[in-house]
Amino acid sequence: MNINRLIESFLKFPGIGPRQARRFVYFLAGENKEYADNLAKLILEVKSGMKQCESCYRYFESKNIEIDLCPVCSGASRDSSVIMVVEKDVDLENIERTGNFRGKYFVLGGLLSLAGNGIAEVRLKQLFDKVKKGKPAEIILATSATVEGENTNLYIERILEPLKVKITRLGRGLSTGAELEYSDSDTIENALKNRQ
Repeated sequence: MNINRLIESFLKFPGIGPRQARRFVYFLAGENKEYADNLAKLILEVKSGMKQCESCYRYFESKNIEIDLCPVCSGASRDSSVIMVVEKDVDLENIERTGNFRGKYFVLGGLLSLAGNGIAEVRLKQLFDKVKKGKPAEIILATSATVEGENTNLYIERILEPLKVKITRLGRGLSTGAELEYSDSDTIENALKNRQ
């Protein structure tokens, strides 16, 4: 049945549980056909109008199929000697919104779990290769202040150790358990200033 398949699709969204997924389905069922058609069209436009940056792995809007770098990575005014490692695209956007960071980014695509799962999904090899090739002066680890974020930071420090690069972390303007996605600009600014 389509309802169950749609619920399963919504369950794949980050942070969405079974009750929310069910609410989405019944909300859509109660809306008019025009709303559903517009939503479907927007979803298709997002999929066809976005590319993944070949340098930092963030998704960005691009009308030009020849451009493979996002605006941050292609920006001449950005400091390529400093790379901030973030968990997901929304973390990058939140930091960019503050206007306090002028370096470049690397999007991991997830965090390592305590059980050691998720290594295949997290872009650790790509990060290692980028640091080895680019030889940046500093790597800033800006993962969420959670147990998984800390576990990921420790793993990254271990794999980058042979490259002798300076590794810092955001200062704890971010409380433990906080996700960057939900942090305000002042908190992120303090965390950047107080990185260790």
